Amino acid sequence: MTVREQIEALYAKQVAELVGCPGFEALERGRASRGAYDRFIEGVVRAHLLSPQLLAFLYALAPPDAVGALRHNMLEELGIDEATGIAHPALLRQLAVGAGLGDRLLALEAEAAADLRRIVVDPILYGTLRELGLAALAEITAFEYMLARVAGRIARALARHRGLAPAALEWFTHHSEVDIRHAEEGLANLEAYVRYYEFPEAEALTIVEMTLRENVFVKRYFGALAARVAREITR
Repeated sequence: MTVREQIEALYAKQVAELVGCPGFEALERGRASRGAYDRFIEGVVRAHLLSPQLLAFLYALAPPDAVGALRHNMLEELGIDEATGIAHPALLRQLAVGAGLGDRLLALEAEAAADLRRIVVDPILYGTLRELGLAALAEITAFEYMLARVAGRIARALARHRGLAPAALEWFTHHSEVDIRHAEEGLANLEAYVRYYEFPEAEALTIVEMTLRENVFVKRYFGALAARVAREITR
């Protein structure tokens, strides 16, 4: 298997863990409490609110073959790739308000900022930005891969069981449409990154595996404990 195929297999495993975890199954089947739906929505907002900043970091490290795709992705997140674009953080705020969680937005914005600050100030496992950039690109591409396959299911569940209107769900419906392309571009970008920065295949895969050692989707949306439970269930 190529590096790309092996990374995609890791992503597919993480998606299977997400949709098979107890929290996701409860949300999709309408068995979760109102509070559980709200905590999930808050987890999504917090996880993605500062995505433009993370994409800007990746754009700074982009190899020549990935510059165009990463620039387009970053501008799309900012809502300035086309005249009718809307910034994705604005769609997340729209989701929170539509779910009746507008009074939580300031706290969620502060938590998202604290998450980003923690990434910057905590000691890193790697010796150079080369390795850190690969880990960041692997995680962001993982979310694009997952959202292309699962965002539509989440939107339908929140509409059916939480009563959210289409306008509130626009962030999910948008990602269900565009992230198929983004995920394919992301996998190509990973290949380009590994090639440009001359990673041995084994080293690149080790970094991606370390990045995904816990289920990143379950961890961001449901919490670290749920991620560990999901991993145990699917072993």
